[in-house]
Amino acid sequence: MNPATPVRVLDRVVLPADRAQDWLARWRGDYLPGATARGLRAPQVLREHTGTDSVALQIIWELPGIYDFYGMRAAAAADPAVAAFWSDTDAVALTRERHVMAMQEESV
Repeated sequence: MNPATPVRVLDRVVLPADRAQDWLARWRGDYLPGATARGLRAPQVLREHTGTDSVALQIIWELPGIYDFYGMRAAAAADPAVAAFWSDTDAVALTRERHVMAMQEESV
């Protein structure tokens, strides 16, 4: 992988429908400022109704490259507020997952 290839991170959190708005407000207030300080940028938030009583929030982030991704991971691991936020999320979420993706480079 070229270290300058942009990296995308997809966080998908499935929540009870009646908890989604509160979680999103907490994400915006408590998690987003630190995430942008760690280098995550341009979050896109998508809402998917997964059932009559559940909602998936999909957050797509971008980082300039793989070194930035590992720097972000190290900074997150050193910040107890990050672990606390995700622990609180796990207490209410039905499921949670993260996918890290980069553009496939074509061989010539």
